[in-house]
Amino acid sequence: MARITVERVKEILDREQKAYEEKHPKSREMFDKASQNLVGGVPMSWMRIWVGGFPIFVDKAQGIYIWDIDGHKYLDLCLGDTGGLCGHANQQIVDAITDQMRNRGTTTMLPTEDSIWVAEELKRRFGLPYWQILMTASDANRMALKVAREFTGRRLILAFNGTYHGTVDETLCVNILGNLINIPGLMGPIVPDPSIMTKMIEFNDIDALEEALSPQDVACVITEPVMTNVGIIKPQPGFHQALREITRKYGTLLLIDETHSMCAGPRGVTGEMGLEPDIFVVGKFIAGGYPAAALGFSREITEWFTNRKPWHTFFGFGGTLSGNATAVAGMKAALQHVLTEENFSRMIELAKRMEEGIARIIKENELGWYVERIGCRVEFRFMPEPPKNGAEALFHMVDYNPVDLIGEGLTGPLEELIHIYCANRNILLTPVHEMALVGPTATEEDIDHYVNVIGELVRELVS
Repeated sequence: MARITVERVKEILDREQKAYEEKHPKSREMFDKASQNLVGGVPMSWMRIWVGGFPIFVDKAQGIYIWDIDGHKYLDLCLGDTGGLCGHANQQIVDAITDQMRNRGTTTMLPTEDSIWVAEELKRRFGLPYWQILMTASDANRMALKVAREFTGRRLILAFNGTYHGTVDETLCVNILGNLINIPGLMGPIVPDPSIMTKMIEFNDIDALEEALSPQDVACVITEPVMTNVGIIKPQPGFHQALREITRKYGTLLLIDETHSMCAGPRGVTGEMGLEPDIFVVGKFIAGGYPAAALGFSREITEWFTNRKPWHTFFGFGGTLSGNATAVAGMKAALQHVLTEENFSRMIELAKRMEEGIARIIKENELGWYVERIGCRVEFRFMPEPPKNGAEALFHMVDYNPVDLIGEGLTGPLEELIHIYCANRNILLTPVHEMALVGPTATEEDIDHYVNVIGELVRELVS
């Protein structure tokens, strides 16, 4: 195995940090100015997690490229952490949204004909017969859990360790050696002891699932079909079949959240594998980056829902802008013109090319890393094999032992180096991941540029 020392990582990181600062004087100036009135110098706090000490300020974004105010053009492999999966400023989506806003109104709190088309298309792709339109996947997941609790008369939910479902308090916790705690640093947790509202087990653990659901006190299991938050963790053979059988056995609803994993294809993992959730959530990119999310329900839940008094459940979720006509117009355009079989087929082939290129670098340099792919999403991590569950991934991420080999311990500086090294060579990766998304207008040249930059960095590290 190649030896990559912490000292070498920090040496190159220091050089790249200085280069980043020199390359972005206008972004630095704008960040300092923004810090006078924006908390943390950004309109939303998570925009501070980019490397370099300050984020680049964007001039424009189009297709799979971003231009900053310093005049640099970037290959955008982040794509808004999936929110821009349709590509930036897609003309067909922009035209649909613009026409709705300019000629037919932004929001009226009334339905439009587009909503019928969207609901029919969502049913065709994902199987659930009834739908609601919200603004974000976080909104949709919160609404879904409220419905699950009311429908079942139970209060607990079950999530898998290491998953992420947005700002949903029930899932913002972590299981450390059997102890369920709120995620360290979580602001204002609803309860000091999350076990009051949540059970949390490991993904792919069928025995633990049976044990957790057998008391029949869990309203809903919420899960991604493929984990994405702590690296791509795929379901083992038979897991989804067991998940569906066990939830039905104990009267627990199954919620599948495809907000990240729909990069697998136009029907997501749910459609491709023929999964049968009771509730389904997808958001972020579903309207081409315009705020929107879709929430699907089974027929049984919907019949109960519509018979409930008050049936509209005005108090508890949603908002005045949920289901607005502009979001629906954007969803129709994205589903009709961008999130198609043709586009995904091309994106996935390019992602395979990227995966093969990264795998070749790992093999040629004898690195203790792995690379994994789901659809058009590619990610490599500093472990010899993909983890089977969140605990394996999380323990590796926090294992900061004084080990000389990157890949057997310390990962923080190396992750930072990869991101800033790429940024200095006009490539943007998703913060906190080595995750790269292949957008609909990407080319082989774009893929090869990224692979070559990673190869260049590795050669510097192992020399």
